[in-house]
Formats: sequence, C-alpha cells, structure tokens
Amino acid sequence: MKNPLFMIVQRLLSKNKIVHDKKELAFQIQSHPSYPSLHAITGVLDHFNIENIAAEVPTDVQTLHQLPDTFIAQVNTDKGTDLVTASKVPNKPAYTIFSNAKKDEKISESEFLQRFTGIIVAVEKPEHQQANRDSSGITNITLLTVAAIITAVLLAPKIGSINIPYLILSIIGVIASYSILKQELGESTVIGEAFCSGNNDKKDCDAVLSSKGAELIKGHKLSDLSIIYFTGLTVASFITTSFNPLYIISFLALPITIYSIYYQYRIVKSWCTLCLTIVGVLWLQAGFAFLNTESIASLITINIESYLITVLSFLAVYIGWRYIKPLVKDVVDLKKEKIEFVKFKRNFNLFNTLLQKSPKLATKIEASKEIVLGNKDAALELVVITNPFCGHCRPVHKIIEEVLEKYNQLVKVTTRFNVPTDHPDSNGVVVANKLIELYNEEGQETCLKAMHEIYGDVDYDTWLAKWGKSKNFDNYLTVLTDEKTWCNNNGINFTPEILVNGRSFPKEYNRTDLIFFIEDLEENCKDIPQHSEL
Repeated sequence: MKNPLFMIVQRLLSKNKIVHDKKELAFQIQSHPSYPSLHAITGVLDHFNIENIAAEVPTDVQTLHQLPDTFIAQVNTDKGTDLVTASKVPNKPAYTIFSNAKKDEKISESEFLQRFTGIIVAVEKPEHQQANRDSSGITNITLLTVAAIITAVLLAPKIGSINIPYLILSIIGVIASYSILKQELGESTVIGEAFCSGNNDKKDCDAVLSSKGAELIKGHKLSDLSIIYFTGLTVASFITTSFNPLYIISFLALPITIYSIYYQYRIVKSWCTLCLTIVGVLWLQAGFAFLNTESIASLITINIESYLITVLSFLAVYIGWRYIKPLVKDVVDLKKEKIEFVKFKRNFNLFNTLLQKSPKLATKIEASKEIVLGNKDAALELVVITNPFCGHCRPVHKIIEEVLEKYNQLVKVTTRFNVPTDHPDSNGVVVANKLIELYNEEGQETCLKAMHEIYGDVDYDTWLAKWGKSKNFDNYLTVLTDEKTWCNNNGINFTPEILVNGRSFPKEYNRTDLIFFIEDLEENCKDIPQHSEL
C-alpha cells in the first residue's frame, strides 16, 4: 500500500524544488514514532536539515496570500480533519489540494478557506543544496536500456537484424513485468510512479493488480507469468536457431491480452497502465512475428532443436523464478520489519524508561575550565567522556557535532577527557591539553574545528604541526587531572561514555540513536528526577 503521508511530504518538497532521497524519506516517515502525525512530518524534515515551520495561522484571505505557493495544510473533510499539500493555482484565486497518490482536487480560494483549519507546515529551500536525489531507479533502467541496445547490436549477425526489435521488446517486457511485481508488493519504481500515479479516476494499478482476476493461474499472479514469459523469450532469443517457436508463442498470447482489456474495462472498471504496456508489447511482438513469417507452412515447420531450446529456456526460467520469488518477497518483508523495528526503537517512552534505570551521577567539577559547548544554560546536559585516540570515540564525536548543529540552543555538551595524565607526554594528553587551551583562549568555534580534525582523518603529527602544543600546559594539565580523577571516582574506565543529565546512555541503544531523542529529552527534562549533586 502507498504511504499517504509520504506522498504529501514528497509533493511538498518537489513543488518547492528541494531534492531528496525518496526511499530514505519514506523510511524515516514510516518509522517515526509519531507516524502519521504532524510531528512526524516536522521531525523528518528536521532530520534532513530542511528548514520548516509548523504553525497555526488565521484563516483569512490576507494571511493566505502571505503563505508560500505550496505548503501542507490541515483541512476539514467528511471524515474529520486531514493533511493535504496545497498549491496555489498561478494567476487564479484557486488552490490544488493533494491528499494521496491518485487525486488532485482543484477548488476555489473561498472554498479552501472554508475547509482550512489554519494549521500549516511550510519549508524553505536551502541556499546551497547538493543534488543528492535518489536516482538509482533511473540509473538501473538506463543501464538496462543501454545493455539491451548493445546486446542487440552484438547479436545482430547471429539472430538477424530483422529479429532485433523482437528481442528488444522482450527486454522491455521484462522491465515492465518487474515494475508490476514491485507495484504488487507495495514498492515504488520509477516506471510505476510514472505510469500509475496521476489524477485520473479511471486509472488505478493497485485495484487491478490486487483483484482476483490478476491471478490467472492458481498460485501464479500476473507479475509471475509476465516475468516468466518475457524472460523465457529473452533467454531463448539468445540461443535459439529459429525464431518460429517464439513467433507461435506470441500469437498464442494474444487471447490473454483481450481478456486483460475486457477484465479492466468491464469488471474492475479501472485501467492499469503497466498492464496495458504489457498488452502493447505483446501486440507489437505479434505484429513483428506476422511480418517476419513468410507463410503458415513455414511457421509450423518443425525444427526439433529450436523447439527444444525454447521449452528448456522457459522451464529453466520457471524453476529459477520459483526460487527467486520467495527471496524477493523476503526482502520486501524485511524492509517492513525494519520500519517497525526502528519505529519501536525510537519510542521515547521506552528509551526514557531504560535511561532512568541508570544511577544518576554528580557531573559537575567545581571551578573547572573544561570544554562546554552549546547552550550553557540548557536544562539538557550531555557529558561525553572521550579520548582523542579512541577509535570508538570518533563516531560519537560526529554525532555530537550533528547534535550541536541541529539543537545548539537546546543542549549543553560537556567534553570530558579520560586520558593518562600520569604520562604527560602521551599523545592523548598533549592533544586534549591543547583542545582545552583552544576552547578557553580562542573559543568554541576554533576548538570544534580542531576537535573535528583530530577525531577525523588527520593524524597526530599533522595535527600537532598545525595547532602546536599548549603554551600553558601545566595549567590545563590540572583540568585533565581533575577530569581523570572524576572518571576514576565514578567507575568510568572506558571511552566513549555519554551521560544524559547524569545518567548513562542505555546500552540497548546505539549511540548514534541519540540524535532522535534530543527534542523529547529537552521537553521532558523537568520530568526527569533531579537529585542533588553529591
């Protein structure tokens, strides 16, 4: 099934010319704990660093004219309230509202105001946006098309140039059949979106593909037979000595096309354009077969070898598909399970319950000059115990950078080093000492830049050549010694460690999951029991 909320957000981003990864967008929306709420939309937009605002505005003409050309709006419907993508119609007092993957509805401005509740989500395109749109589907189709053309050219001397169009149509049939399979399984493809989306009430691929008539033979749906048929033709075309058996098969397939058209028109009363594409390919192949056949007698001339090759090709494809089809379904099921797993894992109540089970530590070190980033007055405090030369600390530092970039005003991040201060000449002590000096004497920005390098790909010698050793080494060694003593007193012997308001980050979670809970943690800080510092 299609994901309506994803389609609405996708339309919003597309209309505002904001490039996005469709697969990742769909995954993040469906796996959001608040799905399908408005909070899921804003949370996912924040995740992709897309500037957005959710607000309640007056429902009058003056306010409406100040809104962007396209935005998500909450409107009243016969079933209650619903979220839609609203787009202004150019040069007209009208709006087009999009509520799902199939229908656009054009209404007047006055009618829109009557239905509009005033709740909106608007986005702003980043000034410097990288074109990272997911183009894997387009790339795959392009590669298949190029491969088909190259194959046809290479095989032209063997199979005859007159049969090249027949072979290319078989390959096109395989691609269209694969798109039908993905559509049946609820997955999206470039071809599926192009052929099956739109605002025509008579066009509904899902209705046709999910109907009883789509199962032509028990246990074998249209997609199965279509893939077996066209793949069998393609394989046989590569190795057969005569195309006559393939031509006969093309003629025998024509009655199925008549049944398909009749079933869509009279029974389902909706058209599946992907299915009609298959019908078109079958008729074109039959047309080529007719043009290439000199006479009925020549067509039915028995060539044992070519018939045997054709039968074996279809048999091999059938057996192969019986093995591959369950694997394809397993992959789709695993994707759905992954969405449910991530949705469960990102549940804040579950995370907070595990967090509260950890004993609360007194995190404050009196009169310390240690590194404190973000908003020093924030209620939410993260203490990161780290070592510049700890390999596992590097991904944690990247997460902290992301937290500071997105939630700088919501969080206070204390960087606490656990380095061997009894060996002042060790690399960890030298680097940590310099970082503390940079923070206290040159500020957060310089310190963060130096931290980014040492926790990144810059080696010790290169880093030291650039930043140098601390000029007040002994002064800041005292800070490191206090931090080391605090770690020893609290039983923190390994790095990295993250404390959330004094409590250890739950072991059941990856530290990279921290980014998902910052807003909820900040909002719920007052609900977290506050104990006096010991």
